[in-house]
Amino acid sequence: MNTVKSYILVRQGKAMASLLVALAIGLSASSQSFIGYGYDNYSGVNSIILNPGMLAGSKYKVNVNIISASAYAGNNAYELDRKKLFSLKFDHLEEGNGYYKSTNKDYKYMYLNTDILGPSAMFNIDRKDAIGIITRVRSLGNVFNLSDPVFRLLGNTDPAYYNTDIFNRSLQVKTMAFAEVGLSLGRILMQNDHSLFKVGVTGKYISGISYSSLSTGQVNVNIDPTNTIFNLQADVNARYSPNLDNLGNGGSIKDALTKQQGKGWGLDLGMVYEWRPKGDNYKLRLGLSLTDLGSVNYNNSPNGKIYTVTADGHNTSELQKVSNETFDQYFNRLQTAGLVVSKGNSSKINAKLPTAVHLNADYNIYKKLYINADAMINTVANTNQVTPNYVSNFTVTPRLEKKWFSIYSPVSYNANGQLAWGAGARMGPLFVGSGSVLSSLFKNRIQHADVHIGLTIPIFQHNKEDEKKKKDKNKTDTLYKKIIITHDRDSDGVVDEKDLCPDSAGPIQLLGCPDDDGDMVPNNKDKCPGVKGSVNFEGCPAPDTDGDGVNDDDDKCPLVKGSTGNHGCPPIRPDLIMKVNRAADRIFFVRAKANIEKNCLPELDRIVTILKSDSSLRLVIQGHTDSEGTVERNAALSVRRAKAVKQYLVSQGIAPDRLETHAYGANRPLASNETAEGMAQNRRVEMELRNWQKK
Repeated sequence: MNTVKSYILVRQGKAMASLLVALAIGLSASSQSFIGYGYDNYSGVNSIILNPGMLAGSKYKVNVNIISASAYAGNNAYELDRKKLFSLKFDHLEEGNGYYKSTNKDYKYMYLNTDILGPSAMFNIDRKDAIGIITRVRSLGNVFNLSDPVFRLLGNTDPAYYNTDIFNRSLQVKTMAFAEVGLSLGRILMQNDHSLFKVGVTGKYISGISYSSLSTGQVNVNIDPTNTIFNLQADVNARYSPNLDNLGNGGSIKDALTKQQGKGWGLDLGMVYEWRPKGDNYKLRLGLSLTDLGSVNYNNSPNGKIYTVTADGHNTSELQKVSNETFDQYFNRLQTAGLVVSKGNSSKINAKLPTAVHLNADYNIYKKLYINADAMINTVANTNQVTPNYVSNFTVTPRLEKKWFSIYSPVSYNANGQLAWGAGARMGPLFVGSGSVLSSLFKNRIQHADVHIGLTIPIFQHNKEDEKKKKDKNKTDTLYKKIIITHDRDSDGVVDEKDLCPDSAGPIQLLGCPDDDGDMVPNNKDKCPGVKGSVNFEGCPAPDTDGDGVNDDDDKCPLVKGSTGNHGCPPIRPDLIMKVNRAADRIFFVRAKANIEKNCLPELDRIVTILKSDSSLRLVIQGHTDSEGTVERNAALSVRRAKAVKQYLVSQGIAPDRLETHAYGANRPLASNETAEGMAQNRRVEMELRNWQKK
């Protein structure tokens, strides 16, 4: 808290410089976690934190994350020497030796994102359902709206800013750390030969570890070279969790983490669509997710209050926290000396989770080569006084992906205008990478950097294509063995093991039994062996039960006397047939659509009247199209047109089981498709009245 206080209000010399270096390294430009890796088809549990829709139908039967970590850092205030970064030598860092103030005059920002994925696992229950269990610890921090003149007073001061009226608009400093336990559920909702659609949800219980924020209104400050304050006007709202009170006064981080400081609930939602034109592997995968819906209620320290600073005429050293001074003593001293006046306190802090929208597209270029485009969009305003946020980021990642090995190279650009190029690899259970390592090689001074690493236990799904090949091979081997070891003593083409009449030659269709009269009823079951008869009547000729001249095999109404012209059913009135045909001739559709033109609806209403007048009548609806478009498109369009007519008739009270639909695409034109008039005639439906149901 002392760090933040001093940081906002005044220049604090070299002590303050070291504090800001810590901020520059610790509170740095944040983006999504595990840049370039999370959308790999073999990223397993790590993919769930970006989109729980990735859970079901994954490459794994089981995937266990032992430990994974990601950290992203960057700012526009300080620059770190590249050699220090790559050698990881951060001892004895001083301004001007190892790190430097940037030369830009913009308002300064710093961001932090560290993400540790603890023991976690995902399990595919069956072909459609999967579950995941996630443990995770995260910390985020933002510094936003630090004016360049105030920044120049910090550390090695630029003398040009002494005895100068300096203005800083609303400044925000926010950090929070929290742990979470999540349960994820994923399901494939739709799957066919060419596409797949799946969804997922993660519910999370949040345990707050620590929190701090400091926000100001307008700040006006003027300091002389002796650090005497000529003018300092500011209202400061300080909030932080009580476990930070003892840090810097004998308290340790372990002490700070012994008690829960807050709690809350969170939710991640996601969906994924895959286009699979050639089987199991997708050509294009699209993902949409909304992560970190929810909030955490932290306890607020008794010293977390709104303070008005009235330090004119005092030295900046009086605002510093003295060694061995507790925060209670520090704040009491400031108020007793009249340096600050407190205005109020709230016992709770409600901090939202860093809600973000993720849009993702993954395209299979060729075989194992993919390219991924991802947009992570922050939904929390930078000016929010309480909640730290992610930084919106767009990333394009080409990758080569195999079962036990992947390499990837992300290129990203964030909302702060920072461009980065990185690389990473997955080697069996281990993955490691960085979203900025390659671009950093071309810079002497670095303002942002990141790294991720993890160790998992992968247990893969059975490969469906390999299983199919194995089954086909087994079938071939088995068939080959049977051909060698089986016999056919009557030489009729049916092996003895399957021949129902192994000593008498017969057709294969009858499993080797003879059929002398050729009626497809074997002699041993034919009750009229010398006469060609019907299969339905045990080899005897089919009777004509109703005596209408149509035998029962062909009679659609075998128990009712009818006419030969209507398949043995009673004739339908010719005037009804004429009305249906006339109506069908006057039903047309919008070009390339299944929309019935409105002036055709009265014709369909006449058909409704006919069907309602006789409950024995049924209607066959045939859909047709013109030749414009592909064969597949026309086939699908004719189906929709026939169903559009059926749907209208059903909406008018006709039972669906009285309506039968067929579709013929452009295969049965009435007129030439060379003219617009002919094409209009071909966009039609034909209708046939029946009083029998097709067998």
